[in-house]
Amino acid sequence: MYKWLASFALTTLLITSAFADSSTTRIVADGLGFPEGTIIVNGELYFVDYQASTVNKLTGSGYAVVKKLPGCGANGLVAANGSLLAACYDSGAIERISMTGTSLGSINHSRSGEGFTHPNDLVANDRGDVYFTASGNRPGEGKVFLLSKGNDVPQEVATGIDNANGIAVSPDGKILYVGESGADRIRSYQINDDGTLAGPTIFAQLNALAASSSTGRHTPDGIRVGPQGLIYVALFHGGGYWVLNRKGEHVKAIEVPGTHHSNLAISVAERAVYVTSISSGYGRIYRMPLSMEAP
Repeated sequence: MYKWLASFALTTLLITSAFADSSTTRIVADGLGFPEGTIIVNGELYFVDYQASTVNKLTGSGYAVVKKLPGCGANGLVAANGSLLAACYDSGAIERISMTGTSLGSINHSRSGEGFTHPNDLVANDRGDVYFTASGNRPGEGKVFLLSKGNDVPQEVATGIDNANGIAVSPDGKILYVGESGADRIRSYQINDDGTLAGPTIFAQLNALAASSSTGRHTPDGIRVGPQGLIYVALFHGGGYWVLNRKGEHVKAIEVPGTHHSNLAISVAERAVYVTSISSGYGRIYRMPLSMEAP
């Protein structure tokens, strides 16, 4: 979620012929406030709604609420070690719940005793460690925390980020990608054997990658890694989502209906991408075809 959302004023939803073919793009969840945190778990889509502060699951007829989290400001979601963890942007906590919605406890401070300023998004690696971003209040205050498997107290592993946002791990588990929304770029870190980070380097400066005909900002929000190690970036500003290769080079831009796009989830089995869309305080989730060709 882009930090500015607390006071956003959005324009009317537009769906025109410039967008993807309507025969292959469809709305799978409608009437949401601010959808975020899209993840695929055992072939099913889970997501959060920031405005309603709920964890939800897609169903054949729409979606069902798995858990209400009053005051949380549910913003990010990850599945790890048999449970769900939700990032609470408003309350500054990480809430752990079962897959069926039973509360399993809260995490609200790091090893140093500090709290989390606007927890934003989360990702798990193959061994069950969880990384999550905390956006901070001002430029340069964003951080990344590591919650190691079997540990309930995270440690800070990166700082100095201008609105830390989306986060993803490379398929080999050696690189962590972090969206720096305040600077319209993506950082990358080397992951050490103990889970701590080395770096960062600038993986992609999005405005510099935009076509010469493109105007305005290209602000990364949610980040996912898909087939062939490609990096999929939901653009809060920029008109949909981008696909980058492992070198940080622009591969393609996909337009999506709506004004802002906060997150996405990739289902290789379905050859589909689920993308959140927000306009005028009105949220939807679109299912779109996934292109799996290597760059």
